[in-house]
Amino acid sequence: MKNGIGVRRWLSRFVGVGLAFGGLASGLPARAETPPAEAPPAAPDLAAKKTPAPYSLPFMLRPVTAGNVVRLDATFAFSKTKTTVPLLLLGSYKILPNLAAIVRLGMIHSETEGPEGTKATSFINPAIGALYSIPLGESWKVGLFAATTIPVGTGGGDTPDMATRTANLDGIYARASMDNALFQINYMTPIVGAGIGYIANGLTLQAEVTLLQLLRVRGAELDKDAARTNLTAGLHFGWFVIPQLSIGTELRYQLWVSNGTIEKGTDPTRIENWTLGIGPRGHFKLNDKMWLRPAVSLTMGLDLPTGFSGGGLEYKIVQVDVPFVF
Repeated sequence: MKNGIGVRRWLSRFVGVGLAFGGLASGLPARAETPPAEAPPAAPDLAAKKTPAPYSLPFMLRPVTAGNVVRLDATFAFSKTKTTVPLLLLGSYKILPNLAAIVRLGMIHSETEGPEGTKATSFINPAIGALYSIPLGESWKVGLFAATTIPVGTGGGDTPDMATRTANLDGIYARASMDNALFQINYMTPIVGAGIGYIANGLTLQAEVTLLQLLRVRGAELDKDAARTNLTAGLHFGWFVIPQLSIGTELRYQLWVSNGTIEKGTDPTRIENWTLGIGPRGHFKLNDKMWLRPAVSLTMGLDLPTGFSGGGLEYKIVQVDVPFVF
């Protein structure tokens, strides 16, 4: 009996001690859990490119940017005696980020009014070349251009169809004298040019100059000059009214530095030509890489021979230009 009483006392003391320790433990503050480490804030993507400033693509001048482009460009030129429609197709493809190869093809239709008027359609000289675009900071770009025409257009040689030859030459004024090399069918023409543009704050200010050296390869009976030298220059100003619409104006100048036929002829006003063009251009984003940038412009001659005073030819040129950028 005494042993049973001793065992019960021992168990009671053991349980009491255990309860005491349990109470002590419950009275202690719980150990704080270590919170999970927060992920550090993402570093800014320094490689992300800024959205480029919108560019007002010129009408008849060259761009200063290299791009992947298919461009259909038609002009409808009306003068005192002629209606002329050159149709040009340009393809440009970037072979390097800032270097694009360019191919240009075209045809022309021209009608001369009057009892001895002519009517003809002709394929003009194609041109191949390249444009290299050099960024100068964030707002300026320089465009360097080199090309040559290939003298395979119709209406060339010593005995061409004269109506076709006339249609080719009509294309010079119908393109504001800026694309002479395409319509000089008997000449191969190396071309070099440079342009610079300011593109920022919804504005485009651009200037360019181009030198063309015409070298006769056929048709010596009709084109007496073995070589001719032509200079063209221009200024373009564009302003974005809204992101989808810009208004552009373009002043252009053409000078025959060397052209024996004109120099010996009876009309010295043909040695140079001033024109002014103005019009709207749309800018429609199709997806991340594709844009449609259609434009309509009106060009008029400012002086002889294409102007409206002193017996000028009174040229009025409507241009419909549809570039697709991809």
